[in-house]
Amino acid sequence: MKYLFTLPIKSGTFLLLFLLLAFKVHGQTKTNLDLFFQLADSAANSLVQNLGDKKNIQIDFVLGKDYQVFQNSILSHFTGKKIENDSRKTEIQFALTEVKVSYGEHERKELFGSFFVKRNLRFSGNYSIISVTNSVKNFSYSMHDELLYEEIAEVENPSFPFTQSKIPVEPFFSSLFEPVLALSSAAAAVYIFFTARSK
Repeated sequence: MKYLFTLPIKSGTFLLLFLLLAFKVHGQTKTNLDLFFQLADSAANSLVQNLGDKKNIQIDFVLGKDYQVFQNSILSHFTGKKIENDSRKTEIQFALTEVKVSYGEHERKELFGSFFVKRNLRFSGNYSIISVTNSVKNFSYSMHDELLYEEIAEVENPSFPFTQSKIPVEPFFSSLFEPVLALSSAAAAVYIFFTARSK
């Protein structure tokens, strides 16, 4: 004997299941400033490695008013080193020449999906360790990722101009064409549904 069990499923349940399946977890996108701090950490680590076991140092920063925010972050990498000014010190000059973000053109991964843009960050400059060599060591660190077009305003910080860049303009054709295509598809589906039922 076969038993057939039927579970009453309301239309609202289908909608809820659809929304749960369609929901994609999207992690918190890091701000441009957060990523620049990561690149500053890379530059500071390089400098610390080149210092070796030298502990008595003096650092002269040439950052300009826009990049002063990175000074404390760089200094935090010198834990265990004594920063002071005397005749036995190792003198360091650290300069930033470019801290820049730029965005690529829009692109989609799905027909009616959200727009994504590529984000490119560049952090470059130079430093010299006077007691070791008089030559200047250039550094350049970059980072590339992508983010949703609508997130651009959230990842920029108006207080720091270097975290901002020219935002690509949303394609006019796409914003006009999509609603028309969606309505046409819905109308065609309704027409086919009623035509098939009438036969």
